[in-house]
Amino acid sequence: MAAAKVLAVFVTLMVIFCEVSFSTKDGSCYKELKEPLPNHIVTKPPHQKLNPSVIPDSFDWRDVNNTYFVSPVTNQFLPSPCGCCWAHAAVGALTDRMMIATQAKRSIVPLSPQVLLDCADPDLGSCHGGSALGAYKFIFKNGITDITCSPFMGVDSFYWAEVPCNETMCRTCDRFGKCSFIKGPTYFISEYGTVTGEDQMKAEVFARGPIACSVYAHSAAFEEYTGGVIHDPVQYNSTTHVVAVTGWGTDEKTGMKYWIGRNSFGTAWGEDGWFKLQRGVNALDIEKHTCAWAVPKM
Repeated sequence: MAAAKVLAVFVTLMVIFCEVSFSTKDGSCYKELKEPLPNHIVTKPPHQKLNPSVIPDSFDWRDVNNTYFVSPVTNQFLPSPCGCCWAHAAVGALTDRMMIATQAKRSIVPLSPQVLLDCADPDLGSCHGGSALGAYKFIFKNGITDITCSPFMGVDSFYWAEVPCNETMCRTCDRFGKCSFIKGPTYFISEYGTVTGEDQMKAEVFARGPIACSVYAHSAAFEEYTGGVIHDPVQYNSTTHVVAVTGWGTDEKTGMKYWIGRNSFGTAWGEDGWFKLQRGVNALDIEKHTCAWAVPKM
């Protein structure tokens, strides 16, 4: 127990230090866009066509017919603290959807959040906060590569050279120390958009895969979370952090409904980097704020 308390304090201090020092002025790694971005929707979204009766009471992309469809937990604080939760959540949810699209029959290398820090318009996102929907707008137009081409460094260098960013996404070095840009794998999306509220969120996650949602992460219930279901009755009016929502369920002992989510604080936080958050009561403002989704081109 003592070790767990020390770990919880350490993680809390890291969260506070990193968000205050490396994110927006209000200590948030989520940033509202100056002007709302339009969705780019090609097909009828699931919440408009799915019969609610087909959506199960519990669902988790970590175990669908004994198959694990989600990508690994990441850490936005290493090797350099960076307020880029928006990038980690956006590419994490998109990587999950690529695994789902292939039925997990082949290995999918996680997409690179660093590309968004190197290339995205600073108005859409940086180490000082950003938007998952802005990330998807960028990927739709420019594409994105994986972490073997662009490993996470936690810095927002924006542009590497006076050439288009899609030509500098992938880089490598040989055994003699010579480094260069190379043509690597590039992935695109066919459409992107938002959902709001419990019913729309569940329909989107169930039909097409995880989504990127924002929450009020400065709540002690979130910052000090070590397990179980996060319950915070305070109604917040803003969000500060972006996570990936991958499913939902109900606690057998208490009957409390919850969301299942993946954070970007490393596996030392929460339940090996994962969390459960009370569902249906707008806990941490998750259900009143829009969640972003994107459909990968495979």
